[in-house]
Amino acid sequence: MIRPMILALLEMTLLVILVLALLAPLESLEWWARRYPTPSLPAPESEPATGIRRFAVYLSGIAMLDGSSMSRREHAVLEEVRKQLPDVVITEDVFPYAMENRGLPQRATAWLWRRLDWARRRFPWSPLPFLINLRNVMQVLVSADPRYGGTYNFGVACVVWRSLLNAGYDPDNPAPVTLIGYSGGAQIACGVARFLAAHDVRVDVVSIGGVYADDPGLDHIGSLTHLKGSRDRTQSLGTLAFPGRWFTAPLSPYGRAVRDGRIHIVNMGPISHANYFSRHIALPDGSTPKQETIEQLVKALSR
Repeated sequence: MIRPMILALLEMTLLVILVLALLAPLESLEWWARRYPTPSLPAPESEPATGIRRFAVYLSGIAMLDGSSMSRREHAVLEEVRKQLPDVVITEDVFPYAMENRGLPQRATAWLWRRLDWARRRFPWSPLPFLINLRNVMQVLVSADPRYGGTYNFGVACVVWRSLLNAGYDPDNPAPVTLIGYSGGAQIACGVARFLAAHDVRVDVVSIGGVYADDPGLDHIGSLTHLKGSRDRTQSLGTLAFPGRWFTAPLSPYGRAVRDGRIHIVNMGPISHANYFSRHIALPDGSTPKQETIEQLVKALSR
């Protein structure tokens, strides 16, 4: 009795994964079709800010529903970084797993995503809410796909650019930009980098437990700082899943970045994938993951 139920559940799971995988690239292709042949980054609509040394855009992980659903722990870390670096502007309003910043609650299927979000808060042990993560993982794979990644990443780059302009970024006097990506957001950050760099912007990337491919954007970044916990098995998926990050691919964008000394790996201690922002875990030196993450972000944004 139990075995047939398990098999049926596995079959249903595989079917859902297949459907999501087939549908994942369609949004970016439809977006591109509506803009061809003259796609471009948006123009500024407000006065530029003054006295700002650097701008940063935070791209959260795959559990997001939209650009405003970031966790309180993440927001607290960014707020502390802002306090320590008053001359750095950090925006956090980008939903990196959709074109045009259209979050899951702004779609025809909003009822489904809201229901799943409610379920994961009420029943954290239930596997169904992980459909949100799975849906966003598929967009990460689209970003990393050489066939569709350029289109997808350009669309998100337009959203990132608009976020920068709204924060007072001056394209005529471009300040350095740091893209901070947590988990799957790191791949989106790498993909977006080349389109911002095309406007003579120095782009750096900070990966917080990030999963990223050998994206062409790595050829256009000033540096990539990768924060990794020794108990974080998820971040190692990037190395396993993308052959361009293997030591056997020294001519890939990632291999070139390593050879040029633009990849910096920071070992954060015994931190798991979900705990980079935790203030309740004590590390061997007495600090917390939250404090360590803040310290590394401040260092990266101060360069």
